[in-house]
Amino acid sequence: MMSEARLQRRVPYLDILRVVACFLVILIHTPIRQYDIYYNTPGIAGAVYTVLVAVNCNLFFMITGALLLPVTKPGKLFAKRRLSVILPPLLVWTVVYLLEHAFLLHNFTPRLLTSILFHPVEGLLWYVYVLVVIYVTLPLMSKCINAIGKRGVEVVLGLWVLSSFIPYQHGIFMEASQYSHNMFGAFANYYGYVLLGYYLHRYGLPVFTREHGWKWALLLLFGIVLMPLFEFMVQGHFNITWQQHIDTITNDISVNNIAMATLLFTLLQRFTPKHYDRQKHPAAATWWPLLSKCTLGIYLSQ
Repeated sequence: MMSEARLQRRVPYLDILRVVACFLVILIHTPIRQYDIYYNTPGIAGAVYTVLVAVNCNLFFMITGALLLPVTKPGKLFAKRRLSVILPPLLVWTVVYLLEHAFLLHNFTPRLLTSILFHPVEGLLWYVYVLVVIYVTLPLMSKCINAIGKRGVEVVLGLWVLSSFIPYQHGIFMEASQYSHNMFGAFANYYGYVLLGYYLHRYGLPVFTREHGWKWALLLLFGIVLMPLFEFMVQGHFNITWQQHIDTITNDISVNNIAMATLLFTLLQRFTPKHYDRQKHPAAATWWPLLSKCTLGIYLSQ
């Protein structure tokens, strides 16, 4: 059992959010074996399902920002500690997947072995590769955040959110093949979610009160519902395939994913107790931290 001191250092809503993110990862991977049928066959159920679960890994990046920014330890010590947590399982599962390619899939090549320095041998490992880079550069990002302050972070996040609208213009203002190569399309990339998690954890949504809550509800509804509807119903008149529609709404840096991530983060932050209480909620104090600690292993093995 986790000691009381360690338990009280944990943040309940982030534990729950990590479990939710892991569950969404499993759900987004569920139809992969029937990928061609599922993602190329038009259908309302498939579209709604995709919109609801596409946010998955982005929540992990938000949790990273919430927990680790600002960095208080020396950069080298911080990177060593964080990398010691994720590199061993990454190495183990890379070997497992290499063995799978060699003995089950029979497509092992020397090039496959050398490519693992830059590209995961299995697609789902992409998240850990990105996390390695984030961990190494997070001390520098922390210095930047301290330099620009709250207002500067808001400006960066505002530009990032604006860039997330660009993928939805691939019928009206640009060719369908161009949206992924626009000049702002990857602005801040996944670091946007890291900053968003840091900002929401530290400051919360600005003026998020009962009086102004409906305004945020409308904005989030716009991102989660209206933008995907725009993609399917309006963009459908520009000879865009169903696969391209799905790719747009599952794009990690898309407005619907940002809105969904903000909604889940804010709801759990607002309605989850600030601390664990073994006396009042012994099951929650036992299972949420345990499940949260298992999410990386579940992600790598599922």
